[in-house]
Amino acid sequence: MTDAYTQGGDAQAIQRVAHSFYGSFRNMFDVHGWDVPGNKMMISAPSLIVSSYGSIKRFEELHEPGELMSPMQAIYSDPPNVWLTSFYGFRPEEWGLLGFADDSRRRGFIEGSKPGVLVVVYGAGEASKNELHKIIGVQQCSHQTGHTSSFMSPAAWKAKELDPNRKGRWNFAVKATRAWRVTPESRVDVREFAPRATASGAWQHIGSRGEPLTRQEALNVLKLDLQEVQVYGENPIFGSQPGSAKEILAPSRGGPVSQSPFVTRESEGPKHLYVLRLVGDTNAFLGEESNGQIVVKAGFSRSPQTRCDDHNRALPKCAFRWEILWSGQSVGYEPYPSSDHAKAGERAMQQVLCTPKRGCSLGGEFFLAEQALIAEAWDKGNFVAKNYKN
Repeated sequence: MTDAYTQGGDAQAIQRVAHSFYGSFRNMFDVHGWDVPGNKMMISAPSLIVSSYGSIKRFEELHEPGELMSPMQAIYSDPPNVWLTSFYGFRPEEWGLLGFADDSRRRGFIEGSKPGVLVVVYGAGEASKNELHKIIGVQQCSHQTGHTSSFMSPAAWKAKELDPNRKGRWNFAVKATRAWRVTPESRVDVREFAPRATASGAWQHIGSRGEPLTRQEALNVLKLDLQEVQVYGENPIFGSQPGSAKEILAPSRGGPVSQSPFVTRESEGPKHLYVLRLVGDTNAFLGEESNGQIVVKAGFSRSPQTRCDDHNRALPKCAFRWEILWSGQSVGYEPYPSSDHAKAGERAMQQVLCTPKRGCSLGGEFFLAEQALIAEAWDKGNFVAKNYKN
């Protein structure tokens, strides 16, 4: 790829990416949040692209076709390269695969999709009550096949084979390459998400062989809030934060995804304040007397429940867990309109939590404090965030 375009070459490159990657200029502008009238899109695109990507060349490089169809391409392709299936839960960090009961069903999926296919997952069977019949995850699959044990953690494989309901099942696997967990706040019923795919008679085979989605059903992926998560056997995920699917699934502007671990920062937009509480023997956790105070984490996020879940997933099996003590979403507050509002509220909470003799910092966003002081901090943080002025 040369460093300079011939006359009109930059416009041709933009048009090619807009149509092959996003399906249209309108879709490309919507994904990037560029608010421009339709009749001015083509003339506005070059400056907006340079502002976001640094150069049109970089924009083109990040949208070059790879071995796997990109998530956005999968959604906007005709027909969509997006399928629906059901799992008992969504644990790609242990199950880095899509499993089938036999090779015939697996071949049907391979022949009906392209490498990079997105598989939307809803909870079924033994899924928890909060996940049953809800869209809980999305994973990207290659066309690499193998035995299920090749794409699972040893502990997960052992647990599967010790379970009489799962032993010997779903051993014809297709390798997953990326995965995103749907935030609890944005989960929707699968029948609302994919009405045609779940029409009468379709339910019996969705979990066993999958079902391709229509264009409108595939576009519903972009209405979800997602958080990228680890896939067993793939590059590690660092600093992953929840965000809208339009932003999370867009190509990384920092560099080609294939050359570095996937790093996702929480996108700009509405935020909730939250306070997490560590449940367990505080004296044992600290190694000293807590005098009735408790350990908390004060912060903000688009999805406080996701942040809580992340902290619990980071813990080994033990007598401790994190739970939401306060969050804007749980008490019915509207989210604050920007990170700046939420940061001001977070700072105010943390200042209160450091009140001498009643609370102290344990480092970062973690504090030891009296419960009455925590309530004061929560009220103060929300007051400051609500009244924040740029």
